[in-house]
Amino acid sequence: MKKALLFLLGVCTLNSAVAQIYTYPGLAKQFSTTYSTGTARMQALGGANSALGADLSSISGNPAGLGLYTRSEVNMSLAYTGVQTQSNYLSSSNNATENQIQFPTLGMVLSSNNLGGGDWHGSFGFGYSRQAIFIQPMQVSGTNNRSSLLDNFIEKANEKGATGASLDEEYDAVSGTADSPEALAYQTYLINPNPTTGGAPFERFQPLLPTNQFGSATNTGALTSWDFAYGASYRDQFYLGAALHFTRIRSNSSTSWEDEYVGAKNVAGFQYEETLLTSGSGIALSLGAIYKVNPSLRLSFAFRSPTFYDQMNETYDARLFPDVIGIPSIGSTGNPIIITKVNPMRLTTNEFSYQLTTPMRITGGLAFFFSKKGFLTADLEYVGYNAMRVSSAELGGGANQSFKNKYNGQISRNFEGALNVKVGSEIRVTPSISVRGGVAMFGGGYAQSYDTIDRNALQFSGGIGYRKSNFYLDLTAIRRTQKDAYTPYTLKNTADFSSALLDLTSTQIMIGGGIYF
Repeated sequence: MKKALLFLLGVCTLNSAVAQIYTYPGLAKQFSTTYSTGTARMQALGGANSALGADLSSISGNPAGLGLYTRSEVNMSLAYTGVQTQSNYLSSSNNATENQIQFPTLGMVLSSNNLGGGDWHGSFGFGYSRQAIFIQPMQVSGTNNRSSLLDNFIEKANEKGATGASLDEEYDAVSGTADSPEALAYQTYLINPNPTTGGAPFERFQPLLPTNQFGSATNTGALTSWDFAYGASYRDQFYLGAALHFTRIRSNSSTSWEDEYVGAKNVAGFQYEETLLTSGSGIALSLGAIYKVNPSLRLSFAFRSPTFYDQMNETYDARLFPDVIGIPSIGSTGNPIIITKVNPMRLTTNEFSYQLTTPMRITGGLAFFFSKKGFLTADLEYVGYNAMRVSSAELGGGANQSFKNKYNGQISRNFEGALNVKVGSEIRVTPSISVRGGVAMFGGGYAQSYDTIDRNALQFSGGIGYRKSNFYLDLTAIRRTQKDAYTPYTLKNTADFSSALLDLTSTQIMIGGGIYF
């Protein structure tokens, strides 16, 4: 069964940021959001690397920086990342943590001393970079006196004019699966049609009971890139570069929601679990320039095109686990019976493919050098989140146009262009040892009309480096904080559902090194 997914849970945490993973605008935002990337040295500087050059980060950042190389280099880094989410839902607080080890960078630069005459020389670089990691665990809990997730199922059934008979048609007795969450709830006796109409308005048992609610989310995966770049220098004053980026997305997102009815006589509660697997490959182009105004000052400009993902493949699964006490029903003989056991039921697995375009990025930067004592560098980056686009050739013709109109319209309304500001400094303590520090602010990218939450991320970083004539080692620590919200489900009456406020924290320890040759 293939169709555009009708997602249930509204917001979930990913990549130290929160995205609506079960809507296509949210997926687009999740896969378009990156923070500081590159080598340990450049991450210690807050990611402000566009005007510096002569670093492996130039391959995935400003390729003009390769023109500043005078010798070849191989580099690799290792990082430990710990993430934490603190939630507040219905006056209850929870914490969730997760840790991961990854390889952020791996690559090589091959430098040429002379290309096309004495005025030109350049370097070719290729490497692997991890642009984003999709880990951000979450747990929420609280007592809800106004609603249950079942009320969301009921509204969906009512909106499409369902009846008991039509929901039976969405159930496949052979596979034991249903085509929609409301059909799942109906087949497991959690919601019932109105006895007079046989359909809407659907009802649930004892709707006014206090409901203990528990939610969790886990995410794994990453946005990675294989990058190929060339940077050239003209008279060691003007530098130009270009790069191709072949990106890969792999994401596994799982959510679980449990409702427990206090004082129930028929249904004690239920648990609803969802899993979304997403993968896709894309391509992007980068162009860059650096101008050395004088020995102390460099200015830079870099452009990264939108990344075009020709096919994003997703697989969506859900399972409902009912916990019943006693359901009044009519047996096969026509006599009243009480059902005390209802088996779990699974949603029909849905596979779907779509196309995704992530936003372009434009960066301007500068670096000011204090002779050989150190430097100060800064980048200003614009990311056009409101230009993200989704489509689905699989749907074809009019259905694809409706898909684009719906979700691209939401993108235009809910997102806006964002500015990322990065500032860093390095001070040479001895001829071999340098200390570094940086601060960065990453714009949230949500329109002000979306909600009142300030989603800007603030990052502090610092590190130390040891350099000799033929090798170097760098150690960096990074800490980033951000606020967001998690809405497990929505209802027509906004007073009947709640959101969890989230404080997100990411801490990374990174070690990198390289050899010159």
